[in-house]
Amino acid sequence: MIRQVLAAWRSLRAEEALAFVSAALLFGAIDLTSLLEMNVGDELPQVLARHVIVPLVSCAVLVLCWLPVARSSPIHPARRQRLIAATLLGSMLTIAVVYPLADALPWRSLCDIYAAHRGKPRCMTLRLSAVIGDTLWVFMPALMIVGVLEFRTVRRRQEQAAQDLLREHSQLRRHALAARLAALQAQVDPALLFDALVSVEQAYDRQDATASARLERLIRHLRVALPRLREAGATLGGEAELIASYLDLLRDLNGAPPHFDCELGSHGATALPPMLLLPLVQRALRLSQPARCWLRADGGIRLGFDRAGLCADDAELSALRERVTAMDATLRCVSGDGRTEFILELPS
Repeated sequence: MIRQVLAAWRSLRAEEALAFVSAALLFGAIDLTSLLEMNVGDELPQVLARHVIVPLVSCAVLVLCWLPVARSSPIHPARRQRLIAATLLGSMLTIAVVYPLADALPWRSLCDIYAAHRGKPRCMTLRLSAVIGDTLWVFMPALMIVGVLEFRTVRRRQEQAAQDLLREHSQLRRHALAARLAALQAQVDPALLFDALVSVEQAYDRQDATASARLERLIRHLRVALPRLREAGATLGGEAELIASYLDLLRDLNGAPPHFDCELGSHGATALPPMLLLPLVQRALRLSQPARCWLRADGGIRLGFDRAGLCADDAELSALRERVTAMDATLRCVSGDGRTEFILELPS
């Protein structure tokens, strides 16, 4: 319990201290307006010191009583009642401290000077009615300050909760998209596989020397293209292998796929959303039949073709951009001088 109270005291924030100190100085300065009407002579420094010290001490007592409750559970059903009780207790303790302090200080207050001029007793005399009145005088403004700080605290918690919900929603969206992309990664073109199987069968029927190599390339493509649903995503090296096996399969079907040049360096293990690069290759083959294709990993992932004019937006490219944006990445296209490069920049 004592450790929790000490921790609460140490957690005082600058804005909270500033609020209490500002209020204390403001209320301490209220009576100082009477300086315009009264001539205090040489006692001016002492009067000013008294009207600064007493409110600051009151402020310290209130803060010490308020902080442990303010740092308690924010969802406790009796939190408001606790704050009111702590403020009332702090007000009573303030009076219990301020009365002896006022007697101990050798300096008179403005009220004491005014009372002396009128032949009346000192202002802070120990009477029940005076104690109750002074307690209420401290309690009401202190309760207003506590209410404002509590309102700011609740608002800060609500904003933080909203940000957490948005962050969680974003993460769930990314996970859902990653699952959808993993399903896309698992898709294999059945027509392509059927044609490849027929080609392998015909090669064996002809006793073609390349039949075994064709079968191995088909198996390789199936190995990298079949579902890997237990994987969280893909890697740049895995996507490069998928592109290479796909182009090899097209070559076995008497097609003319582009020559594939891949230089990844140490970036082969870089994680990226699956099925982003192969659709770009398939799109380029449909639009322009490039003769050369390259994949680089320098200052971003660059997939290039030796054909210009592949940046025109269409439904397929828009879908790819949407996937990339949802993963907080960017996909840019640069075309010119007989070449087109797609630049994929992943979040750091």
